[in-house]
Amino acid sequence: MKIIDKNTFFEITKSFDYVPFTQSDGWRAFHSIKDENRFVFFVDSTEKPTIACMGHVKKFAWLKMLQIEGECLLDEKNIASKKIREFYKAISQMGFDMVEVCSSLPYNALYEIGIREAGYLRPVGMFSSQLSNWINLQHDIRYNENWKRNLKKSEHVHLKLQVLENPTDEHISLYADFYNRFTKSKGFSHAISLVQLKKMLQTGNFSLALVSNENEQIVAGMVFYRHLQHAGLFIAARNADNTDDVGVTFFMYDRLFEYLKSNNYASFDMEKLGPSTHSKQSVFLFKNGVKGAKVLYCGEFSWYKRHIYRPLMYVVKKYLFKRVEV
Repeated sequence: MKIIDKNTFFEITKSFDYVPFTQSDGWRAFHSIKDENRFVFFVDSTEKPTIACMGHVKKFAWLKMLQIEGECLLDEKNIASKKIREFYKAISQMGFDMVEVCSSLPYNALYEIGIREAGYLRPVGMFSSQLSNWINLQHDIRYNENWKRNLKKSEHVHLKLQVLENPTDEHISLYADFYNRFTKSKGFSHAISLVQLKKMLQTGNFSLALVSNENEQIVAGMVFYRHLQHAGLFIAARNADNTDDVGVTFFMYDRLFEYLKSNNYASFDMEKLGPSTHSKQSVFLFKNGVKGAKVLYCGEFSWYKRHIYRPLMYVVKKYLFKRVEV
């Protein structure tokens, strides 16, 4: 196990089979606005690397926590539980009071065996959805009846999708503005800053897709992640000023799938399916309308130096940070 600098980390992992967006340079740039030094980079070996990860160091009171959102794997198809065990065992011995892992690797029993053998357990409460819908772009895309209806609507208006791998400041500013207005209109608390979005898009890991109408007005947009032959959703929004129900969002995804297929991408991750009994069920129904493979991530695991920290972190997340269990 070695701690390396960020440039070495991204140079090593750029050719790895599996690199989730939470381990990309774009993700680091997005979250480095406040403190660049909060990140630490690990690799099992610099000579023959097979697993690596970027972690966020967080401090509160007298405690130091390492948060790891996924890991990078040289060969996703050949995971060895011994490698996982050794990697995470070494991390737990680096002086942290807590290590929390949320892996977006499609579920693999050997991963769970390895991380459990390293002393990690499932947390007391689960606060992130571990279900997704992966679309196979090498076959024809199939939709449910609701998607077909809305795509039919979009045929009657002159919509156009443009994928911008190097968007201008004007494009980025426009998208950040209507994304924040859209999320506010939906009652969501999260927002993005222009600086964050600009830094993320400058790394080349993420692209911006915009949909315009016949009046050249931007009516919808999406930021998506790309690595080798895989792509995935980061954020998407419809312009809140455009109230016409003409299937704009459905059109955006459909045309993006066509664009990715024509550029030899093999799969697209719809990200975080959250079936529920509350208002977010509508998001689940939308994402589930594309016929794909249901994927369960390896999910959350945690290691604590003292047993009392395990229930303590549940209380902190649920009652202090007001996070919602899933």
